[in-house]
Amino acid sequence: MAQKDLETASLASSDASSIYARSNAAPSRSLNARRLRMAAENDVQFLANRLAKLKLEEYKAHKEIDRTRKRTYDIVSNRDRLEEAAAQKREMRDQVDYNRRREAALIALNKEKRAKATWYSKQRLLLDKKDAVSTLRKQKEINECRIHIFREEERDRHIKQREAIRNMHTLSKLRREREAEEKSERVREMFEAKIAREEAEREKKERLATQLVTQEAQLIYRLKRMHLEKQSAIRALADAVDVMQPNETLRSQGSTQQGSPTAMS
Repeated sequence: MAQKDLETASLASSDASSIYARSNAAPSRSLNARRLRMAAENDVQFLANRLAKLKLEEYKAHKEIDRTRKRTYDIVSNRDRLEEAAAQKREMRDQVDYNRRREAALIALNKEKRAKATWYSKQRLLLDKKDAVSTLRKQKEINECRIHIFREEERDRHIKQREAIRNMHTLSKLRREREAEEKSERVREMFEAKIAREEAEREKKERLATQLVTQEAQLIYRLKRMHLEKQSAIRALADAVDVMQPNETLRSQGSTQQGSPTAMS
């Protein structure tokens, strides 16, 4: 476009020189005004093209950002679904393990109760075979032993219940802590992903802004250079006109002097 403007200015300069050689300064002002109008129209068209190009780049940038955001959302959603499914599987596995341990504990407790019952039965059979003379004394001792055994059983049962409750609380606490850690890890990963996206967007925007500033600086530099070339062409045209006007005056004076002697004779 700059080359075309130079060629146009050169043609305009040659045309103006020929016009000034054949006529006075009035047509030169009209030609100058026309040339300036054309230059202004060219500048307007150039700026309009530049704005259209910048708008197109902005539209492309928005489309690329939207595609990137959609892809990021799909990836995060898939990851969340996979993590949720894995958490459910772990919870089901933990529940199955807990049920198995509970059943094993109940079986062991029943075995122990049956063993104690067998032992109690044997003790009762042995006591029944004792001498009738010591029945009352033995009966008292048996009663005391039964009371003691009952208390021991009650104490053992309470201890086992407390132990079972403590184990349940411990398992529940561990599960809550594990869930809290997993939730914290998910939040941290989401936060880091968000920071990474923000950093990527910022770097992309900065690169785009740098490119736009560079393009604008280049366009402004070319416009300034074209403006200087235009002013130089205008000055050259004005100098040519100023040089041609004294030559026309001298030729007019010479013609007048040649006509005077003829009239006198």
